[in-house]
Amino acid sequence: MKDCGQSSAYELLNVFKERDYRYLVHMTKGSLYYNLQKLAEEGLVQLVEVVSVNNYPEQYIYEITPQGNEHFTALMAKYSLQTDDITLAFYMTTLFAHQYDPGQFKSAVAVQMEQTRRKIAEIDHVLDAKQDRIYDIAKSMMNNVRAHHELNLKWFQVLLEQ
Repeated sequence: MKDCGQSSAYELLNVFKERDYRYLVHMTKGSLYYNLQKLAEEGLVQLVEVVSVNNYPEQYIYEITPQGNEHFTALMAKYSLQTDDITLAFYMTTLFAHQYDPGQFKSAVAVQMEQTRRKIAEIDHVLDAKQDRIYDIAKSMMNNVRAHHELNLKWFQVLLEQ
């Protein structure tokens, strides 16, 4: 809705399909319809109209309210700073970075970079200090995680430069 304006759940699902977001975010038709109703109950979106064409089911057209925009900004701030792991929450905020304050998003990316460097250092320490006690398969997995973090650092740098 941030990109498309007034939309039905069906239209939003089509946007997800067209952009192949299924690789990034798990969403079902039922969950989208349910969550739109919940957002409407909370005043974060509002029903604009109900459209019925021929014998097709009614489509409920929603738009984001000012309160919904504020909530969106708060969620972006919360999830873009999540540093447990690079999770879908951060990927989701990145999908909508063009709708968020660029300075705040870059600050969030900087936090991600700092935390990722810390994780790499921790992995290096464990691999050095516990070399004799870690099974080869675990070392391989840890090196894979480390490589993933290094790749993310490169990606974060690209995000900062955009």
